[in-house]
Amino acid sequence: MVTLRQSITKSVSRDKVTRGVNINDSAQPFTDQILTGQKTIETRRTNSLRPYIGQKVGLIRTGKGQAMLVGFAVIGEPVFYRTKAEFSADFARHQVGDKSKFGFKRGGKFGYPLTMVTRCKPQPVFSRGIIARKLF
Repeated sequence: MVTLRQSITKSVSRDKVTRGVNINDSAQPFTDQILTGQKTIETRRTNSLRPYIGQKVGLIRTGKGQAMLVGFAVIGEPVFYRTKAEFSADFARHQVGDKSKFGFKRGGKFGYPLTMVTRCKPQPVFSRGIIARKLF
């Protein structure tokens, strides 16, 4: 049985954001699209964001100079696009065009809903990581 104190402690620790996910802006301003609400699904070729589902994470802009923390979001359970037609039909939410280097590839694509998106003052991130990075 979880006590009220344990529940509060767990809630507070969930709000402490220590990891951020990389969003590659080299071909398209994905982070700006996320921060303005235009892009509500982050797509990945693999199920690489699985460890962050249900968590608030930093949004780290990469692909344009120094990696920068630009906002925060909660990552939801992914949808899996099995076909190019399914992927294309959901363009309004993921904003990845057919000709993009991040477009649909054989084998499918995962789409992670992003909720509770907030912008922050851009801050440089000096840690390294392919999918995610430590923020502090």
